[in-house]
Amino acid sequence: MTNKDEPIKIIVIGDVVGRAGRKCLKELLPKLRSQFAADLVIVNGENTAGGFGITKKIFLQLTKEFGISAITTGNHWHDKKEIYSFKDQYENLLIPANMYNVDKESKGYCLLPIRDKKIALINLTGRVFMKGENRCPFETFDKIYDLLKDQTKTFIVDFHGEATSEKQAFAQYVRGRCSLLYGTHTHCPTADERIFDHSMGFVTDVGMTGSYDSVIGVKTSASLGFFLGKGKAKFEPSNLEPWLCALLCSIDLSSGKCLDLKRERMKFADHATDDLATPKTYAMPSS
Repeated sequence: MTNKDEPIKIIVIGDVVGRAGRKCLKELLPKLRSQFAADLVIVNGENTAGGFGITKKIFLQLTKEFGISAITTGNHWHDKKEIYSFKDQYENLLIPANMYNVDKESKGYCLLPIRDKKIALINLTGRVFMKGENRCPFETFDKIYDLLKDQTKTFIVDFHGEATSEKQAFAQYVRGRCSLLYGTHTHCPTADERIFDHSMGFVTDVGMTGSYDSVIGVKTSASLGFFLGKGKAKFEPSNLEPWLCALLCSIDLSSGKCLDLKRERMKFADHATDDLATPKTYAMPSS
């Protein structure tokens, strides 16, 4: 029986990409959840449906079948247009509160019940190198924090951004008010996890869960063709060499302080095959 005064344990998984990412969740998450004795699992699901967006079927698979507590998203939240038909039905499906095409900031946060308390989960996106005129994430956090600070001491933020400098600047801005801040979007895990002031856990990017024999999850053949000037082929997620990348965090609910933070990487043993089974050679385009 869990003591209500014990720290809660949270698994954060960033940018689950396509079928390979979902396969990692299905096969590896139960083992990780058991080993860590996790109370909550939070996943960024904006790339779960073919690498672009999320469907209702996948959302329900993640939450009902895989037992994931909440789904955050990012700049690809709207790539599958069906999300407009179900996003308001689920409080634990978040879209970036400050994104240019998000009208209701309330869809960018929720309160997750845990024991006899609540945790605030906030989803924001950056502005540097990101498409669209996103509203200021710093000001948006201030508004949401002021709205929720009397209801909880525990604030967790998924900051979906391209620029490492912007993520780290945001970390400096919210230290003392946030329990856990983690970056998503770049699909590349960073080795800078740390705890600010014995209080706020932070990592610049959790990294994707999906195919690492790829270019940020996309089949190498299409990506190389694009970078070598051979035109933009259809981007599809690779299925080769799937990894699960996660962040393991312990938080004291009474104070909202992060007590421990650790990165975790697990490889899925059964390598899938796709168009990379036969290596391809690419020549530089002629000038």
